[in-house]
Amino acid sequence: MPEPPDPRLQRLTDHLVQDGMARVGVPTRFVAFTGDHALDALLNDIEHHPHAFLLACLADRQVRAEKAWSLPGLLQQRLGGHFDIALLSQLSETDWLDLMRSPTPLHRLPETMARTMHRAVLRVRTEWASDASGIWRGEPSSATLVRRLLAFHGAGPKIATMAANILVRDFHVQLSDCRYIDISADVHIRRVMYRLGFVQNEANSDDCIYAARDANPEFPGVFDLALWEIGRKICRPGNPNCDHCPLYVHCNFRASRCRATEGLTGSQQGDL
Repeated sequence: MPEPPDPRLQRLTDHLVQDGMARVGVPTRFVAFTGDHALDALLNDIEHHPHAFLLACLADRQVRAEKAWSLPGLLQQRLGGHFDIALLSQLSETDWLDLMRSPTPLHRLPETMARTMHRAVLRVRTEWASDASGIWRGEPSSATLVRRLLAFHGAGPKIATMAANILVRDFHVQLSDCRYIDISADVHIRRVMYRLGFVQNEANSDDCIYAARDANPEFPGVFDLALWEIGRKICRPGNPNCDHCPLYVHCNFRASRCRATEGLTGSQQGDL
């Protein structure tokens, strides 16, 4: 006989889904990917420079998010203000490597990024008629969109689902469904889902992905951003700021910390 649903987890899921759908419902706005308006302007211009958004997604690994998302704008500066696909597709992999390295490295993996950027631009030119927006145009299914993104060199499931989430949530790209847009289970999301009680093992990405699918099968990735923001800003690995977390009333971890601190001094509580 199946176990009855956990009322606490159900309340938590309802809260996260409501928050996530509210974010999707916000009118299209300027997204501050990096905090630098000039760099962000290029990323937000998905009508004329959709490949800039694509390249930033592909760069988002093994560096802080802001550094990865700065890459297209900084490359544009090194190219004298130009970033059209015709110019980019004429660059060789060696050209890309020179751009990535000089005068200072733009990414901690310059060789990998040079190869990734080069192959991505060529795929956009040959497969998408030099217009990356074709990847998501025409209300494709979520599975189709994620599969198209996965075809790019360096795009694993985490990057592909992150890109799909941003397109739907922030740029209001229309899809026929959202069933196959998962959470992007990075270290922050894994930690938060473990502490909230969704999963039993903080390190297991698959458990997190399937827990999100189970919680909200129509759009598993709807609360991806909320969990990521909490993990990055509040629910830190050491000494998390539980009192400022919007999910504190639902959190197993906070409750256990409160029990553990009963009777301790202020300095001892800070060590937990």
